[in-house]
Amino acid sequence: MSDDAAKSAIKVDYYLELVVRRRWLLIVPFCLAMLSGIYVGITAPRIYSTKTLILVEPQSIPGRFVQPLTSTPVQQRVSTISQKVKSRTYLEQVIKDAKLYDGPAYKNMLPEEKVSAVRRKIKVKVKTSRKGPSSFTITYSGKDPKKVADAVNALATFFIDESVKLTEDQVIGASNFLAQQLKDKAKQLVDVETKLQRYRMKYMGGLPNQLATNLSMLSGLQKQLASKQESVREQKRLLLSIDEQMASLQEEIESYDPGVVTEEMGKTESGDSVALKQLKKEYMNLMTKYTERHPDVVKLKKKIKNLQSKIAEDAKTVVPSSHQPEKPKTKAELLAARYKAMKEGQLQKTQKKYKDLQHDIELQEEKIRALTERIADYEQRVEDTPRREQELVSLKRDYNNIGKSYNQLLSRKLDADIAVNMERNSKGERFRILDSAQVPKKPVSPDVKKLLLFSIVAGLGIGGGLIFVLDLLDTTLRRPEDIESLLEIPVLATIPNVYYSPKDRMKQLIDQGMTLVFIMIDLGLLALFGILAIKGLPFLTRVSKKIMSKLM
Repeated sequence: MSDDAAKSAIKVDYYLELVVRRRWLLIVPFCLAMLSGIYVGITAPRIYSTKTLILVEPQSIPGRFVQPLTSTPVQQRVSTISQKVKSRTYLEQVIKDAKLYDGPAYKNMLPEEKVSAVRRKIKVKVKTSRKGPSSFTITYSGKDPKKVADAVNALATFFIDESVKLTEDQVIGASNFLAQQLKDKAKQLVDVETKLQRYRMKYMGGLPNQLATNLSMLSGLQKQLASKQESVREQKRLLLSIDEQMASLQEEIESYDPGVVTEEMGKTESGDSVALKQLKKEYMNLMTKYTERHPDVVKLKKKIKNLQSKIAEDAKTVVPSSHQPEKPKTKAELLAARYKAMKEGQLQKTQKKYKDLQHDIELQEEKIRALTERIADYEQRVEDTPRREQELVSLKRDYNNIGKSYNQLLSRKLDADIAVNMERNSKGERFRILDSAQVPKKPVSPDVKKLLLFSIVAGLGIGGGLIFVLDLLDTTLRRPEDIESLLEIPVLATIPNVYYSPKDRMKQLIDQGMTLVFIMIDLGLLALFGILAIKGLPFLTRVSKKIMSKLM
């Protein structure tokens, strides 16, 4: 055997000898611990606890057909309902229905104290599951098993009722809120739609989708304007030509007057007439390039008018010949008179043609002004098209956004109406009692098994601790090893204790007998405590009564 093994064996023997020598420090505390544990296990008030399991059933209609209106998590809903159920009103009803705290023992207990005590004993625990429906349990503890079960069942009923009320309130409240929002959104949609309609009516013809039409109309009107302007220029040239014809006829008529104009004068033209013809040619040339509003055209036209007035004044100032007696008209005079009458007829026709042409030119110029105004209007429309497009896009964007929001609210409102009907027909998410609370058979407190284990550990721990402490305080030398290590003197032999007198032997026997008796007592108490922990107090009471009846 090695030295380490020898030391270990010696140490074990030493502790065994120490326990045997100080056995009463272990037996007595263990006995007291057993007695204390049994006393506490028998006399401590029994607390019973029971619970009910409530299943959170999903809505019976699949979510792909009807979307739930509220998505409050189960834990939050249970927490909300718990706070409401734990209110004084509900707890007083639970105390009344389950007859909690009835009897003389609770006569002086205030209602607030009763409510507070019940509130502390209520425990709600939620169990969530990803694969299936969620559930939660309601637990309540008390001294009376039946009252505890009644209290839990009452609490479960309140939970289910409040769940129905809470869900209905949420759904109906959401439905009413969506209805109001939908009404407000519909009003906004009508307002924006009215603005959009008024805007289109106000700027009809200048809207972005009419740009191609406006450009086409503008091009056509510009072509018409160019054509009419060219036509007016041609007519004005014709008018100048007719004006020259009129002037020529007028001169011819005046030159064939026998009392004023000689034959030689009739064949020649005056200088003013030549100048007038020259000015009219210049006027015709300018009209091919410019309009009547051009400063050069206006100036030249004024010169022509002044020269025509001068020629007319000169013709009136010609002094007729002295009165002579009328002579018979010759053939030449007759021809001259006939020629003059013909020229006067031509002059009248030419003057009528001139006036008609002037009227036609005025009508054409009026049309040109109308075309110019229309062209200006279409040009303004084309120019305003980008701004109109931006304004229209803004109005349409507002209309589309409000319309989209309105459609979403309408969809949610329809879902809300369906959800309300589901709740009224009990098709929505519901709480259902899966396991009702049963009357508990065994108390949860005191826990006799734990009390047994604690008593064993306490008894052995106290005894072992006392032995260890006293051994540390003991300075006597009891083993040869102690003497050899302390005095460094080898021990040759040891002599055991020898009891020579009858008195010493009697003491030894009594000590051994008492030790055996107390060990049996400890084992009996341990067995009794074990039966109490496993079978319970009622079983132990029944067995005790049977034993007592047999002994009696």
